[in-house]
Amino acid sequence: MLRFTSLGSGSSGNATLIESQPADGARPTRLLVDCGLPLRQLAARLAARGLLVSDLDALFVTHEHSDHVGGVLAVQRRHGVRVWASEGTWARATARLEDKPAACIARDGEAIVVGDLVLQPFAVPHDA
Repeated sequence: MLRFTSLGSGSSGNATLIESQPADGARPTRLLVDCGLPLRQLAARLAARGLLVSDLDALFVTHEHSDHVGGVLAVQRRHGVRVWASEGTWARATARLEDKPAACIARDGEAIVVGDLVLQPFAVPHDA
């Protein structure tokens, strides 16, 4: 079973939490899709659900608009959360940084395994 929770939606920041609920009672996998929220807001919204930022297994970035990527670097740097993004999205999201952090590269049609979740990224046109 999967649980989807919108932690933020709109021009002030997008973030969606996806949690698996394994039938065997194992620890759920927690994936954050986008993080346009400042780290404090993300932490507060996760805390309201009994979670910490460090409980996230990975963060998947859909595209580089600030309302989708604004808090990603803080989550990655302060909590060591693994980030997945397309090569182009990550290059644009980190373009102004001298010390560019690494990300796992998501490729069109190549499955990504995060815990007990399997993600299937695919390219779509967008005004990014």
